[in-house]
Amino acid sequence: MWQKSDYNIVVKKDGKFYAGYCLEMPQAKGQGNTRDEAIEDTKKAIILCISYLEDKRNDPELDLITVSI
Repeated sequence: MWQKSDYNIVVKKDGKFYAGYCLEMPQAKGQGNTRDEAIEDTKKAIILCISYLEDKRNDPELDLITVSI
């Protein structure tokens, strides 16, 4: 089950738009006309990535190995 956690989002101005990405989850990227829109879009992308990872974690076809570093 997904639990709320803190993630760091980097937002950069890219021409007329703002682009955001999550440092902990680089696949989670967003964009918007404003900085706030880019942040909200990136938050949605983080949630989608978490959902994808949860689906993979519960896939009986995968030989999932959890490691600690």
